[in-house]
Amino acid sequence: MCFGKWKQVYTPHAVYTLNPYLPAQQRRFYGIVEGLLGRLRSDSIIAVSVDEAHHLQRELRIPAERIVTIFNGVSRHDLLSVREARTALGIPSDAIVVGFVGRFDFQKGVDRLVGVARVFRERGLQNVVFVAIGPGDFASAADIGHSPMPTNLIVTGRLENARRYFSAFDLFLLPSRYEGFPYVVLEAMAAHVPIVATMVSGAGELVEAEEIGFVVPNEDDVTLLSDAVEAIVVDPTMRARMRANCQHAIERFSISTMIDRIVELYTHLLKESK
Repeated sequence: MCFGKWKQVYTPHAVYTLNPYLPAQQRRFYGIVEGLLGRLRSDSIIAVSVDEAHHLQRELRIPAERIVTIFNGVSRHDLLSVREARTALGIPSDAIVVGFVGRFDFQKGVDRLVGVARVFRERGLQNVVFVAIGPGDFASAADIGHSPMPTNLIVTGRLENARRYFSAFDLFLLPSRYEGFPYVVLEAMAAHVPIVATMVSGAGELVEAEEIGFVVPNEDDVTLLSDAVEAIVVDPTMRARMRANCQHAIERFSISTMIDRIVELYTHLLKESK
C-alpha cells in the first residue's frame, strides 16, 4: 500500500472472505481488513467476476462506484494433437475423457471428482476415463483412506505446461468449493472443451451465459454433478454445439479484451489525478 498522490488499484483475484469454509473469527478479521483498505486506501477495486463484485459491495461494504468488474482473459495457446496428448497420458484413443486440472486440495474438490468417477462405474459407463493433472497429494486431498482408487481415474500428478493436454479432453470438470474466477475454465474454453462446474464465482458469467456447459449446485452430494457430466458424455451433438459456443466466447474473454479494460480504468484514474 503506497502513501502519497498515487492512485491505487487493488485486484484481489478472489477476495479471501469468499471462502465459505473460513472460520467465523477469521472471516470477521479479514473482512474488517479488506473492507477498511477497500474503503480508505483504494481508488478502485477490480473484481474478476460479478459474484466477487457483489461480495465486495454487500459483505465488505465497499462503495459500488469504486468496484469495476473486469473478467479474466486468456490467450490462445498451442495444444498437443489429440493423439499425442492421449498417448502421453496413457488414455485409450476411443475413450470419452473427463479432465481435471488444478491443485490437489480441499478447495478444488478432488474428493468430489473421485465421487463422480465412482458413480460412473456404478452406472456402468465403461468407456469414460477421468484424468486428474496437478500438484499435491491426491489420495490425501481426496480423503480416499483405505478405499481403492476408482479404476476409471488416472492421476498424472504435476505436468509442465498442463494446458497443452486439454486436447485430450472431451469434457472439463470443475468441482471446486470456491473460486474467484478460475483461469482453468478459461483455458478449457480456449481449447474448445465443454465444461461442467459447481456454482462458484465466475461459473455463471462464463459457462452458463456462453452455453458452453452446465453449472450445478455447489454441494458435496455428487449426484447432480454426475448427472450433468453424463448428459454431455452421452450426447456427441451437445458436445459439438458447446465446442462451437466456446469459439464464440473467446473474444469476450480474451486477454486483449481484459488488457483494454484495465488500461481504460488506469487512464480514467490518471485523468482524475490531474
